[in-house]
Amino acid sequence: MSNWRLRGRRGATWLPGLALAVLSACGRTEPIQTVRCPAGQHDGGDGKCVSESVCSEGYYDDGNGGCWLPDTQSGSLDVYLPATARRQLDMLFMIDNSPGMSGKVSKMNAQFPKLLAALKDPVDAALPDLRIALISSDLGTGGGFRYGACAPTTLPDGTVSFGYGDLGRFQMRTSPEACTFDAGALFLEYKNGAPVNYPAGVDINGVFACLASNLGELGCGEEHQLQAFEFALVARGVGNEEQQQAFLRGSAVLALIFITDEDDCSAATNDGMFGDFSALRGESASLRCATRGHECGGRKLTEAPPGYPTVASFSHPFADCKARTDTCANTTDGDPEGTDTSVPTDCSPLKDIKYMADEIKALKDDPDRQILVAGIFGWPLSDADMATAKYKIDLVPNPNTADPQHPMVYDYWPVCYDPDHAPNSKDEFDPDASGWAATGGLRNAAYVDEFGKNGLKFSICQRDYADSMTTIGRTLAGMFQNACIDFDLADVDEAAPGLQAQCSVFWRFAVPDPGDPSKSIWQEGPPLPSCPDGATAATVVEDCWRLVGDTSRCPKNGQRLDVLRAAGSNAGPPALDPATKIHARCRV
Repeated sequence: MSNWRLRGRRGATWLPGLALAVLSACGRTEPIQTVRCPAGQHDGGDGKCVSESVCSEGYYDDGNGGCWLPDTQSGSLDVYLPATARRQLDMLFMIDNSPGMSGKVSKMNAQFPKLLAALKDPVDAALPDLRIALISSDLGTGGGFRYGACAPTTLPDGTVSFGYGDLGRFQMRTSPEACTFDAGALFLEYKNGAPVNYPAGVDINGVFACLASNLGELGCGEEHQLQAFEFALVARGVGNEEQQQAFLRGSAVLALIFITDEDDCSAATNDGMFGDFSALRGESASLRCATRGHECGGRKLTEAPPGYPTVASFSHPFADCKARTDTCANTTDGDPEGTDTSVPTDCSPLKDIKYMADEIKALKDDPDRQILVAGIFGWPLSDADMATAKYKIDLVPNPNTADPQHPMVYDYWPVCYDPDHAPNSKDEFDPDASGWAATGGLRNAAYVDEFGKNGLKFSICQRDYADSMTTIGRTLAGMFQNACIDFDLADVDEAAPGLQAQCSVFWRFAVPDPGDPSKSIWQEGPPLPSCPDGATAATVVEDCWRLVGDTSRCPKNGQRLDVLRAAGSNAGPPALDPATKIHARCRV
């Protein structure tokens, strides 16, 4: 298998002469560069390094490659807004298909319609252009186990995956239930208000639920939840290039949503830690994922207790535990050499969490505004539960009844339980309750946290997932950029009804730099006129602007700048490039 690589970011330059003339006329405050930032980042305006395509909260694009805090006392304000709302969404669901997941997947399916309902436009109830793909958590164990769920897998196309499970391939399974979609479809697609690759009149919620349920629960129990995203969208050399090219749209918001009841155990392709080692027969097959991937109180769990191999029970406040970051050298993390992880190591044999997150961020030019990661996994149900939750490793009945020499084995106990399936005592292992429970997802949580405010964590132990699905949908809906002006504008005619704003509005186009076509420069057109009263896109004879009261799309101030485009307009191309912006200079 070949290593995979990050995608580069296209450079950009700007038109300093034009920008300085405009900005100095507005009396704006110049940004002060106070920090040296790594490649791909810049000062967000407040001295903090952020992605070079965004600004820190409260600071705005100055139109010249920097960030600034608007000086509303100067009497005017420059803002740079998206010319078209981004109402494209690529959603990739990673669904744990290991034993014990069917009931939890059913709960997700029951509430999935709430996610789509929250995505609808608040004005016309239209869904965005959607692509929805599904992957499993099964990436095998690199051949570590010759038999059972982690053994070589026969893929839907008839080929055999020797050691890497479903390989992050999009799953469009038609059994045991016959799901309704077009033959050859890689994912579900809905565009311009109509299905693309499933029949008109068929509910997309039902098709999704069918596909999710068909994943079943016979997948490998050493789940590679996070690396499944890597294989699906980033990895080269595993046969997924076609799906990557077909699924990802540069201008779309990308949502990674995962549901799992165990923590991540991503290690491919350095899978030496897996296998039926005699020294580990006194513990569950997946316990090594926790003892080699977690630490509590600043101490690695490979140290006894519990130890690796596990030699004793262990209990510690869950809030004082976290994922290890001392990752062993791994060639798929960019290291020139790997590490033998079939033996005990001082480093963690699991994949570097930050590296996997950075791979996903590199898929977008504007990751802070175009990527959302939401996880439904093992986590305390509330802050109160977190305060009392325990990280616990202790003995449980051995599920492998073919091993009479080890009737009891050590295992990682649940950190949360479905309230409708609570154990009689948290001090005694309850096999029935554990089927509706989940172990603590410390690596899952660390991955979500890599995406900052665009990372959402939910407990899989919730009674139902209505709030989770609604929150995910609303958060995604808020990422569809609208041309909102979030400042109080001056009313230049208080006698007239409504806000009478005074603005100068320009198209702002990104065009190739004649001196270096690999870069872009900004060019602005002439000022656009304001639209006459009652104007519509069908009646205007030239592009014009108007300020629309819209608290649904612009909840902060209810001020949305709307540009009506005339048919056959000469002010810009018939179809605007996604990079096009609107430059508005308004009195405040």
